Amino acid sequence: MEHGLQILLKALVDSFRPRMLMLTLVSVAAAAIFWIVLIWLSIDPLANLAISLLGKIGIDVSQSAVDSFAFVGWLKAFLVPMAVFGFLWPIVASSAVLLAGLYVTPPVLNYLGQREFGNLKKQGEGTLLMGLWVTLKAVVIFLLGWIITFPLWLIPGMAFVLPLIWTSYLLIAVMRFDALSAHATRAEMKLIKKKDASTPWLIGVVCAFLSFVPPILLIMPVMSALAFTRYYLGALENIRNNTVVDTQ
Repeated sequence: MEHGLQILLKALVDSFRPRMLMLTLVSVAAAAIFWIVLIWLSIDPLANLAISLLGKIGIDVSQSAVDSFAFVGWLKAFLVPMAVFGFLWPIVASSAVLLAGLYVTPPVLNYLGQREFGNLKKQGEGTLLMGLWVTLKAVVIFLLGWIITFPLWLIPGMAFVLPLIWTSYLLIAVMRFDALSAHATRAEMKLIKKKDASTPWLIGVVCAFLSFVPPILLIMPVMSALAFTRYYLGALENIRNNTVVDTQ
């Protein structure tokens, strides 16, 4: 727990260094254009779809029902935005993680490699095809999990918990490969994945939570890349150091 919090604090501090701020500005500009267009094109269709689905489960959110029954009006004010968010957030989260993996992680790797992991040899066996497969698999599981568990949002509190869990999973699955592909062998990747415990989930949950908090959400692609890259390169360094000790 303490190790994860230290990594997050370092990532937050590094996010405000000039080099990382410039990376943030460029990534935010690219993401903002994509998300604004996406939301503008999809908000009305998603709202109509949400109203239709709520109607099919017996909740009348028509204007006449709203006018005649104040409680239904509250349901419309709460459930329709929640349903729209439920449909829209997987796309936003997926695009943010993909942006971090494709554009943000490479310069973050160079940055941390120069500052903290200069002695870590690059023995990476990850290929572009492997990276695409890992990302596609993670996104598919994320989307399927989101859809399957979406009805649980009607349980109080789950609309807050489930997005954090699924977004954390997506971050861990994609960032682990992106952080290690240039340095770790396939055997080392498998070993690190096997040893993954609470720290990556702590980092993932905190980053997922902060991605809902303006204006901190603007630095989240860079901060999450910094946190996961530092954690996984550190894990790789520990494995190699322990291997050297064990063979002596």
